[in-house]
Amino acid sequence: MSHRLPPLNGLRAFEAAARHLSFKRAADELSVTPGAVSQQVKALEQAMGVTLFRRLHRALVLTPAGEALVPPITTAFHTISKAMETVAPALKGRRLRLGVARKLMSAGGPAIDWLSTAKARTLVDVRASDDVAALMAGKLDALLRPAGGTYPGFHALRVEISTAKGGRESADLVSVPGLAGCREHEAVVRALHRARGA
Repeated sequence: MSHRLPPLNGLRAFEAAARHLSFKRAADELSVTPGAVSQQVKALEQAMGVTLFRRLHRALVLTPAGEALVPPITTAFHTISKAMETVAPALKGRRLRLGVARKLMSAGGPAIDWLSTAKARTLVDVRASDDVAALMAGKLDALLRPAGGTYPGFHALRVEISTAKGGRESADLVSVPGLAGCREHEAVVRALHRARGA
């Protein structure tokens, strides 16, 4: 008995575009062009015989069929990803491009120390940066910066992290919304929570 599967590249493009609600951001994540993502989603829609997105001027909106497809597809990709981590740990994805404010880098502490470990370097590409414009332009996936800013349209998590001198520093982890649940982002969040509890 064969599985009833549409084009898998189309499903991957759809899942990324649905998370980001953007062909451009999905393309950046998948290392292809926005046109390729659009064509893959269009081919998927044709194969399924349903429309998954309403394409508005400067915006993507999921149709009811698209909304219904997101949870099971996301679960399926998480399951496949976990299986690959177990069976083929050498299989690499793209590292999370994380900008860390110089003030936080110089303060040090458990979370900042974790970012320089070999394990972290397999998941995160750390750069000294506090540039929200780079995040908005898609040059960074997330920023760890001193708390206090407002970030409409982005996922923001407020944390208290320990410094090397035993003090505390309030910080915001500001991320592209579509990447907030990925394993690389979750690894950074776990490190920050450990630091907060230290």
